[in-house]
Amino acid sequence: MAIRVAQRKAPVTLTLSVQGHCDYGASCGCQCVNGTSPCDIGQTCFWFSQGCSIGCPTCTGVKARDQVDICGLGMKAVVCDPRLRTYNVLAACNSEADLYRHNPWRAPGTAPVFDPCGKAGGGYPDPRGLGPGAADFINTTNAKHGDLGSEVLKPGPSQARWKAGSEVETVWGLRANHGGGFQWRLCPLSANLTEECFQRMPLPFVGRQYLQYPNGTRTLIPSKYAYANGSVAAITADGQMPIGITWATNPLPDGVQKGSVGNFSKDGKWEFEPPCDSVEMDGNTNLCSGERPFAISVVDIVKIPKGTAPGNYVLGWRWDVEETAQVWSTCSDITIV
Repeated sequence: MAIRVAQRKAPVTLTLSVQGHCDYGASCGCQCVNGTSPCDIGQTCFWFSQGCSIGCPTCTGVKARDQVDICGLGMKAVVCDPRLRTYNVLAACNSEADLYRHNPWRAPGTAPVFDPCGKAGGGYPDPRGLGPGAADFINTTNAKHGDLGSEVLKPGPSQARWKAGSEVETVWGLRANHGGGFQWRLCPLSANLTEECFQRMPLPFVGRQYLQYPNGTRTLIPSKYAYANGSVAAITADGQMPIGITWATNPLPDGVQKGSVGNFSKDGKWEFEPPCDSVEMDGNTNLCSGERPFAISVVDIVKIPKGTAPGNYVLGWRWDVEETAQVWSTCSDITIV
């Protein structure tokens, strides 16, 4: 069974067609595709936390793009292997040239969040007038700017019934690419929905990752996994499979950034080689690379541990990005049988 990342009872506004143009810095909604049709996904991409450096106790809501240790506690990056990094991959780890060393992906799971289901607008005091990257969350009857997802997004109908011990599909997509990596987790619906609850129940990856194209077809792609301590868990292109609890690397490369030092793609356009022939599409996007690769979905196979008790759960997706001091979060309701 498969589930697409979908916020619980999220406001449904601002959805654009996949073919719609969106100027950089504009408030453009949360584009995606679901099989062969655009999704009615509302503002799900605006639930996140920002101003969140690795090793810090809290997020600030600001300074997401300043490339500094926001709290000044001095935690060092642990994801140093170039194969797991998604920007500036050959800069010496933790050197001054390592511009993104303070951001969440560089020590997965150690950056704080405002809420495990995200904060509407990411924590900006007021998004209007802040320029590119500001999440201009539009207030609705379901939520308003600054609300916490776990508190205001009420439980909805179960989106999937998964059997303990089985392998299941999850599907996610990006509106704006910030590299990094991600993890799937569970928290019982009856529990307090805290970050600590979700961190106690991460779901292991089995090592199969696919691209799902706008026409509904899929391609198995090489995938990369990291342990929380930063070591390589698996590089499937080298015949390895992940063992235990890992984080998966975002397989969609962004365009080469100013100041990056790394193994760029064959055509020199991307921070690393795209997993498909990343042709340009109508609107401000590319098929599987670039700043806004929202015309494609990524399918991951995860395993529900055998000992998982039956009942209702909240499925969490945490995306620790590398380009900025931000963490995206989303939650869906599922049932384990």
